[in-house]
Amino acid sequence: MIQIRRQASPHDFVIDIAPLVDVLFTLLIFFSLTSSFLHESGIKINLPEASASGTVENVRRLEVVIPAEGPLRVNDVATDPGMLKELLGKIDTAEREGYVVIVKGDTAASHGKVTTVLDTVKGMGFKNIAIATRSKH
Repeated sequence: MIQIRRQASPHDFVIDIAPLVDVLFTLLIFFSLTSSFLHESGIKINLPEASASGTVENVRRLEVVIPAEGPLRVNDVATDPGMLKELLGKIDTAEREGYVVIVKGDTAASHGKVTTVLDTVKGMGFKNIAIATRSKH
């Protein structure tokens, strides 16, 4: 059997895309590992201002939103102050120290409402309680 070989012409070329795919996957992995996504609740809250503030990330967190009017929200679940204790009671007592409870109280919310929430959370055995504020600048 006779094989005929075709001679390569100067116009025949092949682009190897394997290195390009490697670089794209490396970039995809880099950006997915370094990105942080902050979950904001859908309720519009006017947070009070504070000069010193920080962020809480990468922990188990409970977010209690206290709007000026309407029901409380715990991680986007509507509740009232009386049901807050029952809702928080679903978390195992031994695990409560591992949570950070972030209280987001509107500036127009009553002081009594905020105090009731803080008292309930503290009484349930949660040690890490943060009050959300916005920076002054």
